Amino acid sequence: MDLHLPEHPGDFPDWLAAGAAEAVEVFAATDLDAPMWAWGVDQHARFWVRRMLFETLVHRVDAQLALGLSPHVDRVLAVDGIDEFLTNLPFASPFAPLTAQLRAPDRTIRFTCTDGDGNGNGDWLIRLRPDGFALVADGTESHAADAAVRGTAADLLLLLYGRLDRQSGAFDLLGDPDLLDHWFAHSAF
Repeated sequence: MDLHLPEHPGDFPDWLAAGAAEAVEVFAATDLDAPMWAWGVDQHARFWVRRMLFETLVHRVDAQLALGLSPHVDRVLAVDGIDEFLTNLPFASPFAPLTAQLRAPDRTIRFTCTDGDGNGNGDWLIRLRPDGFALVADGTESHAADAAVRGTAADLLLLLYGRLDRQSGAFDLLGDPDLLDHWFAHSAF
């Protein structure tokens, strides 16, 4: 695939802006419910719009961190980003092969936003099984998880994407630390 990369480094900002404008045009003209192949669970065009939203968000955060700035991520956007990440992660093994090692004999990890909205948004339960792992459809399942991470939605999103260390002091880490080590060593993509 020819990306039409610029020959001179000084031309990259214009190249990036032109690509972003083209993506906006394509997304605006696309029926989000149109069937379309995707590597995740949602086989519609909307998968790619949502995926590009969070790719762009994470790289914006990268740029802010590189400049020594403190990134701000809106809570509602962060909650959707966490959901998008955890929903699609089980399908990422073709390009993130370590995720295939996220297996365990019926162990659970819970991610909970401390800035919840009171409607149950902001709580996810992952079940690891001998044959793989998945997001439990109703993350509010009442039993205690084997391990848990609690933090603001924005901090949890940055943690899942490897932009914030879980030992940063921003999180309450509960339960089995070895299970959390296993998760974070194998969940990056």
